[in-house]
Amino acid sequence: MSERPSAAVGLIVPPANPTLEVEIHALTGQSPYVYTSRLPWFPGEDLAARNLLYLDSYLDTARRFGNLQLAGILVGCTGSNYRLGPEEDRRRCAAASRELGIPFQTCSLAVLELLQRLGFQRIQLELPYPDWLIAEAEAYWLAAGFDVTVSRSILATLGSSDAYGIQQAEIVDYLTSIAPPPQTVVLLSGTGMLTIAAMGQVVQSFPAPLISSNLCAADWLLRCDPASSHRGTDQYRQLLARLEGFARCSDAAGVDNLFNPF
Repeated sequence: MSERPSAAVGLIVPPANPTLEVEIHALTGQSPYVYTSRLPWFPGEDLAARNLLYLDSYLDTARRFGNLQLAGILVGCTGSNYRLGPEEDRRRCAAASRELGIPFQTCSLAVLELLQRLGFQRIQLELPYPDWLIAEAEAYWLAAGFDVTVSRSILATLGSSDAYGIQQAEIVDYLTSIAPPPQTVVLLSGTGMLTIAAMGQVVQSFPAPLISSNLCAADWLLRCDPASSHRGTDQYRQLLARLEGFARCSDAAGVDNLFNPF
């Protein structure tokens, strides 16, 4: 029988999300070990109502981990938190952390932390949301101090009604069709959308920093495990290294060197 991993973390997942656990495993591997707890199902409620109900369910869902020895818990949602703004998002997470006695984080704050750690200031929002939620997302990132150059829904372009129906090949085609402004991070926010394999296909030739909520979620979870040295899988390290390369470039010449290192 194999030994229990040195650290474990908790991941809270929306009830019908088919993507998050798969992509987190692809990025983190076996350390830390990821346990999951799913948010309640609210049949008959539309997205706006579900987002509100999810917010009120975070703490109870976290308590369902019982006395598991966890190094931290992450809520795998972004859209629900955008209506809060970053300060209220932080306040709620800090309160939950105190009650639970371990770090508690939302995916929206995990994205914010990684963007700030790398020093990015301009973002282009490419989101699988309806227009009203796009507006909430833009307000969140503006309040967090970012210059939002573009904020748009990719649902109509891809002919999908929600994030869960978007296929990997569609994300690849979409990414290759856009032209981000210089020094601008393209953010794919939405934990139910397949992003990681698609990003891996285009990252070496993509002309701008490329980030997704699931990449940021994995980064936060890895940092909960001191024994992991934040390594993650080859896929995680490839995507993060590309981001770090862009973060080190202060001008167009530096960006050119990413593509022509010799």
